[in-house]
Amino acid sequence: MRRSKLYSLVLSFVVAFGLWLYVVSTVSQQDDRTYYNVPVVMEGESVLNERNLMITSKSASAVSLHLSGTRGDLNKLSTSNNLTVKADLSKITEPGEKIALSYTPAYPSDVSSSALTVESRNPTVIYVNVDYRRTKEIPVQVKWTGTRSENYIYDTENVILDNPVITIIGPAAVADRIDHGEIEINLSEQVESISKSFRYTLCDADGKPVDAEQITTSAEEVRLDMQIQRIKEMDLVVEVVYGGGATEENTTIKLSPETIRVSGGEAVLAELGETYTVATINLADLDKNVNELKFPISLPEGVTNQTGVTEATVNVRFSNLVTKEFLIDDFQIVNLPEGLKAEIINANLNVKVRGPAAEMSKLAQKDISVVVDFSAAEVGTATYKANIVFAEGFEHVGALKTNAVSATVQVSEG
Repeated sequence: MRRSKLYSLVLSFVVAFGLWLYVVSTVSQQDDRTYYNVPVVMEGESVLNERNLMITSKSASAVSLHLSGTRGDLNKLSTSNNLTVKADLSKITEPGEKIALSYTPAYPSDVSSSALTVESRNPTVIYVNVDYRRTKEIPVQVKWTGTRSENYIYDTENVILDNPVITIIGPAAVADRIDHGEIEINLSEQVESISKSFRYTLCDADGKPVDAEQITTSAEEVRLDMQIQRIKEMDLVVEVVYGGGATEENTTIKLSPETIRVSGGEAVLAELGETYTVATINLADLDKNVNELKFPISLPEGVTNQTGVTEATVNVRFSNLVTKEFLIDDFQIVNLPEGLKAEIINANLNVKVRGPAAEMSKLAQKDISVVVDFSAAEVGTATYKANIVFAEGFEHVGALKTNAVSATVQVSEG
């Protein structure tokens, strides 16, 4: 029992001595140490901003500290973790160069500021340059380069930018030199419309780039949309329905303009073809020897008329044709459905006829009849198309536009 007690006393003594020795030799012993690359933390930047000021440069972003104190406290410090120095900006009230700032070490929470002594520091002070903080709006401009294809139209006058104006913030000395943001686009071999985002360069009034490392902007890129369309020469045509005595031999048709230049996407121009029909003309509807007709040039959606002419003029001239009028009372009813009967209300029909002089001189009322088609007839009173039929020997004669006739259709008795 006594031997066990003695053993415990000896062990306690050894442990206590070891702790004392550790404290004396490791924790409490005074030491000094140099710490390199201690980060500099600027305090009071918000105050500087309120005064519309900003730092443009500083002489050092890290310093060296030679500190003395107990080894225990010195061992707690790390430049990559918890040791920094702080410089106060709040006392700066106006711009200037090489403004000297003192700085103080900032230790972790478990190291008292009075426990360590700064034996030396390098550099002894930190110098900063301060300028006014400028905010301004600048336009974004597009600079076109390269050779453009003659077969395409580049709508550079109607470019759409999602950010035509950007806001820049930075030192007044730099911001005041910046006049605009510039996007440079090379149009060589560019035959498709552009719709993409571009980075821009901050430039002065002469278009020279400005070193804008200290400038922040409201947008890093600007989206640009510009239409590029192929140009095509297209023939204008009119479709002609010959009739009323008018044939290719006795009719002259002139169209003005004969061609126009259009632009559009490849697909829509291919679908449009090589010609564009402005109108269909039924010559039986024209009763003058000389006619001037105007038609709008209405192109499909997606096609632009680059010529600027929006109306086509068609001149129609008839040669060696004579026109006469006849009052016809000879009506023939054809294709009347079974079980129905028809009564034409018109007593007669005024018919205007045109043809070569030789045939027209022989044409008489008895040579003309009105044929009314009742194939689509229904019970009741309605109008029906009248077809003018000529006797043999008058193959080159034709009727001009003829009005319909009125008729009453009833169910036949028996």
